[in-house]
Amino acid sequence: MKKDLLKKYRGKKIFLNMFQAVFVLPVLCIVFACIWGFFWFRASRIETEKQNDKNTLYASSLMVNNYIDLTGNTMEVLRNDAYVRKTLAKTDFFWDGDMSVAAQKVLNMVMIEPMFQAVYILKGDEYRIKCSNPAYPLDEQGDRMMIETFYQSQFGTYGVKYYIDVYGSSRTLLYLTAGEQDAATGEKENGIIIGLDIGRIMDRLFRENREGEQYLLADGEGNVIHACGAGYAKGERFEEEWLLELLNNGDIKQSQIAGQREGRYLVSCVNMENGFYLMHFLPYNYVAKPIAHMRNTFIAIVLLLILLVLLFAFGMSNWVYSPIDEAIQTTSPGDGQEHNREKLPERVEKTELAGIVQTYRTMVRTMNDLNLRKEQDELTHYLGGRSMQGKLPEWVEETYGKEGIHSRVICLRISDMEDLYENHTEEARLFVHHTIANVIQQALKPLGDVLVNSVDEEYTAAILFTEQEVSEEELIGKTREIFSVIRDLVHIGMDAGISNGREGFGELAAMYQMARAATAYRFVYGIDAIVTEDQMAKKALGGKGNVDTKNLISLLKTGDGEKFQAEYGRITQELKGYSIQNARDALLDMAAEMVKYYNSLCFHFETFSRSDYEKLAAELGRFGYLDDAWEWFSEMRDRICNMLAKAKQADREDVVERAIAYLRENYADPNISAQYIAEMYHITPSYFSRLFNERSGYAFPDYLATLRIEEAGKILLTDTGRSIQEICEMVGYTNASYFTATFKKKYGITPGQFRKNHAKSEENLQ
Repeated sequence: MKKDLLKKYRGKKIFLNMFQAVFVLPVLCIVFACIWGFFWFRASRIETEKQNDKNTLYASSLMVNNYIDLTGNTMEVLRNDAYVRKTLAKTDFFWDGDMSVAAQKVLNMVMIEPMFQAVYILKGDEYRIKCSNPAYPLDEQGDRMMIETFYQSQFGTYGVKYYIDVYGSSRTLLYLTAGEQDAATGEKENGIIIGLDIGRIMDRLFRENREGEQYLLADGEGNVIHACGAGYAKGERFEEEWLLELLNNGDIKQSQIAGQREGRYLVSCVNMENGFYLMHFLPYNYVAKPIAHMRNTFIAIVLLLILLVLLFAFGMSNWVYSPIDEAIQTTSPGDGQEHNREKLPERVEKTELAGIVQTYRTMVRTMNDLNLRKEQDELTHYLGGRSMQGKLPEWVEETYGKEGIHSRVICLRISDMEDLYENHTEEARLFVHHTIANVIQQALKPLGDVLVNSVDEEYTAAILFTEQEVSEEELIGKTREIFSVIRDLVHIGMDAGISNGREGFGELAAMYQMARAATAYRFVYGIDAIVTEDQMAKKALGGKGNVDTKNLISLLKTGDGEKFQAEYGRITQELKGYSIQNARDALLDMAAEMVKYYNSLCFHFETFSRSDYEKLAAELGRFGYLDDAWEWFSEMRDRICNMLAKAKQADREDVVERAIAYLRENYADPNISAQYIAEMYHITPSYFSRLFNERSGYAFPDYLATLRIEEAGKILLTDTGRSIQEICEMVGYTNASYFTATFKKKYGITPGQFRKNHAKSEENLQ
């Protein structure tokens, strides 16, 4: 069949010319476009790596530079301190109040900053004051080393010292000296030396390095001060001219690909203040690996497209040539000529339509290829926006859209924003956010690819892409590590919410919203909370019942503050199993009961209004954590207990006068009883009854009945239109028979007879 096919088209120049026209030109265009596209991708990828590496290194340099500046600021504070100057001015060593204050000043400097190795106040060849960090103990030999270093140093210029500490560990010390010199001889008379453990700072910042990767701190002369990773050693000097030129270039941030020793590296350099340079050497293979992968992809695409064009060219040439061949055959004599002529126009028409459709599809594919990278820059906006309707950029799908990719979102929240704004400048806050982003990137990088985005001043989103699903325990452990490092570096507390892991990444916006919502459950979990989406869902379904606060209020009424606190602790522990809304509602109900009781102690019996609830909710809403709300409850408890104590000490006999006044105003209330009045004034019913009898001469029920019957008699005489039942209810009785019996007991006649007798008396008078 293959031989027949070749024989069919052998010597057909029109077919061959068509095939060449349709095949050769597209193949050349495809090859050229793919070669150009690959080199464009390669240049773009390298430039992106350079920019990312420079920016990451620059963020790290800010932290290193912060410690160096802190050393200079500390030196300035000590030099300007009056007590330190008095200590340096003494000719003889003796301990007095000035030295005590100066020593305390030095001790405070070292204790505040754990990265300081030691601070010495020197006079002659001995030190007057010495304070070394407990993590860097210095023996007598170490003291001599620091004194010698001081006299070998140049004032106001940072120097480097390498030594072995008492534990046998190698240390890299960055020191700064200042003091006074003899004007005649130039010899140092006294001064201060501050040692900064720059090696430990570097090791903590860059403790996780890939194979062949190295971070260096160097000076302007090319001397390596400290090295993290394999390669250059500390104390070594750069010999390569291009490295020295890189240091002296003057640009703040630089990055380039260059050959270095045994291979090629992506070398980034940040020009820091005080004459230091932070450098990063990344083996080129980490940059080249995705480029090589894309190169193979381009080659596969070229081969596939050539094969497709080959098939397309053959099919198209055959489709176009067939009607031409049949048309040519119609010019030859033979049977069926008329039949062939009738078919030719129809076949030509179909072939032309097929060519147009194919051309249109080719144009559409070409336009789609040109628009593949149109929305690459939308990823940051997509992650930072709060809308879940945003479109995920297509390049993300191309990069991670393969089977087995898992995504997860961690939302980290700064827990003390008020402190951050009150005690930090705008530059300091910017530094804090850069530090947080860098720490998150460094901590999560070993798990997979990380995209970090500061959504706003309070929240930061970290999106993690991994080939294997990361366990919840491992992710929580990494998050706690982030908390620890951030607290050590910038002294900021954080909470976090973690979304469930998903295969793919089409729901990143929804995942971020779930992670952010989980941070709200810090209220029940407490400070430094890390709440997962599953934990949030479990909490949202918990705590359906009501909290029993009767015992709590009863303990409060007894004035027993300790038992009240224990019961409050039990209730709040129970609330930690509730949803946030249920926990807050229960807390508000407890607070409202306490406020109502407090108001009653102050003899304010107004109804607790909606505005009162809203005001109380606002007071409790300022507490970000459930445990912190004890501040409000303890204060209210103390106020109530103090008022109860004062009430017990005061004379309570005026209760009878107030009770009588209350009865005269409210005798119509059918609920009034001795117990009701006693509870109103916070005394026992038996004590109230005894006190009432002593002060008024009446038993409480008799006095109340007499008051009501007298008022009923007045109404019977003045309002003759009212019925006995109406008058009964007006004076506080609910049973007309009982009212009549009580009335008859006092007046000897029924209410009806009382009204008739009064009416007859008036008629007789007339």
